[in-house]
Amino acid sequence: MAQTQAINLFSPVLLLLPLLLLIVLKHFKHNSSPPLPPGPYPWPILGNILQLGNKPHISLTHFSKIYGHLFSLRLGTQLVVVGSSQAAAIAILKTHDRILSGRHVPHMAPSKSSELNKLSLGWVVECNEKWKYLRTVCKSELFSLKALESQARTRERKAKEMVGFINKMEGKVVKIREIATATVFNMLSNILVSRDLISLEHESEDGGMSSVLKDIARLASTPNISDFYPILGPLDLQGLRKKTMELHRRSFNMCEAIIQERREGEGKGDGPDASRRRDFLDTLLLNGSSDDQINTLLMELLSAGTDTSSSTIEWTMAELIKNPRCLQKVQEEIADMSESYGLTLRKEQPLLLVPTSKK
Repeated sequence: MAQTQAINLFSPVLLLLPLLLLIVLKHFKHNSSPPLPPGPYPWPILGNILQLGNKPHISLTHFSKIYGHLFSLRLGTQLVVVGSSQAAAIAILKTHDRILSGRHVPHMAPSKSSELNKLSLGWVVECNEKWKYLRTVCKSELFSLKALESQARTRERKAKEMVGFINKMEGKVVKIREIATATVFNMLSNILVSRDLISLEHESEDGGMSSVLKDIARLASTPNISDFYPILGPLDLQGLRKKTMELHRRSFNMCEAIIQERREGEGKGDGPDASRRRDFLDTLLLNGSSDDQINTLLMELLSAGTDTSSSTIEWTMAELIKNPRCLQKVQEEIADMSESYGLTLRKEQPLLLVPTSKK
């Protein structure tokens, strides 16, 4: 009887012992870790996720007024340090650039961090020699003044094709974002591999590249619980990694066909000539890059360069239509520029660009 009472008495203590031990260990670990910038007190498990609300940019501005221009948050179990001033940006991006230049690899990434460190330009944990090589190649072949000047004809040709397509669609409803996406994507694809990969008129003709881009953008903007709680990563509760792997396979198949065609052409002695200037893919092949490296780099450049530019065009058009005075000013500036470059532009009244419904 006495033994049973003793067990009943100490049972709650035994149950609480692991929790108490965890708190003590966390306390010692906290004291031994470097001090963090101040920030709002995190809730257990959730951290500061609920405090961000549905407008995180406004919440972060509010936190900066309370805790200063450098503060810390907990998103789930993940520590995040936020810089929100010019001085903080200089310290992070310039002064301590070498230390802080790595990028967090999301759990839905199609490859492990160790593999991406050898293949990727955008998703690397550290700036290793492979990353420096890829950055140097991109800078010299894509972003240098000489490269940008050589790409001018390609950009102008694609812009004219877009204007011609819109003229053909006169009187019909057009989706600005889809047209802008296809145009920007084909500008990039012609610079990279010397061909269009998306059709302006018939999406089925592009082999599904349009749908791949849409799915990539949708998945990239979907919050992943595994990023907030890495311990749940192997479970893939939302199925995002599985979907990413499928998109990865589809996009690689499209690029792989182009790479193999180019390699076979090189084997037959075909190469850049008067009908096709040397492009970015030629450079990568000449430098001995593997198919995996080329596939990864091409898809990163195409997807990253397309979504941001097409979104900017879409929002710019929406704002111009809402502000006729600004639209007129832009039209006048473009007209002045077109006279210098010999382009022919057709002006339309802003209201004619917007489909209306009769009541």
